[in-house]
Order: sequence, then structure tokens, then C-alpha cells
Amino acid sequence: MSDKELESRFTKDRDEASPVVTRAKEYGESKIQLMITMIKRAINKGIRFDYLLADSWFTCSEVIRFIRARHIKCHYLGMIKIGKKGVTRYGFEGKELTARALINLLEARGEARRSRKLGCQYITADVRFAGTDVRLYFVKRKKESWNGIMTTNLSLEFLEAYRIYAMRCSLEVFFKETKGLLGMGKCQSRNFAAQLAATTITALQYNLLSLAKRFTSYETIGGIFRDVQHSGMELSVTERIWGIILEMVKIMTGIFSIEEEEIFDAIINKSDNLAHFINFYELKSAS
Repeated sequence: MSDKELESRFTKDRDEASPVVTRAKEYGESKIQLMITMIKRAINKGIRFDYLLADSWFTCSEVIRFIRARHIKCHYLGMIKIGKKGVTRYGFEGKELTARALINLLEARGEARRSRKLGCQYITADVRFAGTDVRLYFVKRKKESWNGIMTTNLSLEFLEAYRIYAMRCSLEVFFKETKGLLGMGKCQSRNFAAQLAATTITALQYNLLSLAKRFTSYETIGGIFRDVQHSGMELSVTERIWGIILEMVKIMTGIFSIEEEEIFDAIINKSDNLAHFINFYELKSAS
């Protein structure tokens, strides 16, 4: 930019003690450090959790050490990078191996297992990373490449890890609905404080609407328990999505006389169709 263009940029003087200045400073921090700071703040506020779920951007030695050092009982569960970007090495049987080399070794040993329920192959391996023991899960479907997940919980089985990590689906639902229905990211103000306010208000709107729906659209148990509410509120978004998938698979298995793994493969690899079924279920329930 020219000197004239730099001088003509929008600027605003702010009080150094104002919250927006703090947020502006956070904007310049690394994602890893900001994530750790946010988790510390949540813990100090009394928020407790069993697992920290994250994608491969956040799976690194700093985060693993941070989670291991917490005084509360919590674990990390997140994706890892494989392939050309997967240069991280893990300690296994006295050797330092990349994720790809580890997969090749364990495949050659015949340690790959198959889950009929999820229609995939998977490998489980306990390794050393960031000075601590972690468990890796490698997952692959028929024509896809291997994906990897890491956890600090060495007793966590693959199916349970898959179910827990699927909870991140609710985050994708949040972004899709807030962007499509509540205008997330459409604020055109040049003021940084206004951008923060718009995002915060949208998130609050979504939380209030979700809470209202859970209390006003509860599910009940039939028969002699007709008047008893099931935990007093509707199933969470994540549990509902998981339940819909399992219910559809059972129905399709009976109708088309095909294996569950084939249905899971078709559903998981065709997200547009899955979204269609989920929307249909929600419309049917609302009616």
C-alpha cells in the first residue's frame, strides 16, 4: 500500500483499558496459545469437561502437555495429519516413525481390524508423543485414504472414540445455521468492536434459540411412563444426529437386504444426502 493509502485507512483511538483492546491483542496471538488461554479461563470459571475435541490444526506437543498437566480429569481427542503434511514422528517399539510409516508397519503385521457397524477399517496403536503415552487410531473406508485420531486416554476403545469425536458435528451445525439463518459473518462495519459485537450477539441468539427448543420440544416415554419426561428435555443435537443415522441404517438394511457397512459407506461419503435425511426428520418431527 502507498503512504497515502495507509494514511486514509480507517482508524479509531481506544482506551487501553477497554475490552476491545484486549481482544485486538488476542487477534495477534497464535491459535495454539490463544486456545490454551481460553481453556485456562474456562477451567478457572469452574467449567469441567471430559474431552477436548479438536481438528489437526491443534494437535501438537504444546496442547498435549497442557492437557496432561491439568489438575482436573480430562483428556485430548483430536485429528492428526497424515501424508505429506504428516511429518510428526511417534515413538513405537524403540523407533521414531511417521503416521504413514506406522500404518504401513501395522498393516503388514495384519493388525488392521474391521468395524461392520461403521463400515471401516481401523488400527489402534499406543505410542510416545510429547514425552507422554498417547493412543492413535487410524481409520479408512474403502476408497479413501487413512485418517488419524489421537487421544491421551489409553483405555478408550475405537468405537467410543469415534462416537465422542462425532460430537464435533454439532459445531459444524452451529456454523451452518448461524451463517445461513442468523447472519453470522455478514456485518459490514469497519469497526473491530462492531464485528466482535455482531459475532457475540449471533452466538447468544443461537444458544437462546437452541435452549428454548430443547425445553419446549421435549420427548416423552410411552406406555405406563407416558407422563414422565425423558430427562426433562430433548436429546442434544449430537445424540439426535447419531440416533437418526443408526435408525436409518436399520430400516434400510431390512428394506434393501444389504449389509450395514455398505449403507454406512454410502451415507458418510454423501454428505448432501445425509443432510437431506436429517432435514426431513426434523420437519417430520416438527409437524
